[in-house]
Amino acid sequence: MTSDPRSIALADLRKAILALAPRLQGTDDLADLSQLQAATDRLSQRARPAASGLRDYDPQRFQRLLELTGPRMAGTLLAHLVDDLSNCRTIMLAGADPADWTALREGTHVLISLAGSVGALSLQALAETLNAAAHRQDSSTVKALVPDLLAELEALIDLVRATPAPAKIRS
Repeated sequence: MTSDPRSIALADLRKAILALAPRLQGTDDLADLSQLQAATDRLSQRARPAASGLRDYDPQRFQRLLELTGPRMAGTLLAHLVDDLSNCRTIMLAGADPADWTALREGTHVLISLAGSVGALSLQALAETLNAAAHRQDSSTVKALVPDLLAELEALIDLVRATPAPAKIRS
């Protein structure tokens, strides 16, 4: 648990939202509460450390994905993302040296999709370039790209792990 005053205040705000939700009845009140939760989520996103290991990151894509998933399933999504990204890391490590072209193509194919969906744009571009190199069986490009790709991938895994699931609002 963090002792950062901003994070503590945001956690208190989430508790207040949860305590207030069952006491509201009108659709206008519930809509206002939903907006308050969305604003709290945005503040929480800004409160987290920047994605320092990602050269080009669009946090709005990740936020939108969580919103589309909804608070009920967001925790499951986050857990699956960590698992899938960790699996990509394992495949990249195993497929890089000596080069396993099939593993590199499959691993980068999955990583392109995952990175793009959460806004890790530089990681997505690296995965696309590595995928093309794997199709050409270009060992020198693979050796040059894998360290940067793994560093950005590790940063993304850390970012997803640090992302709290949005609080559920009872209607």
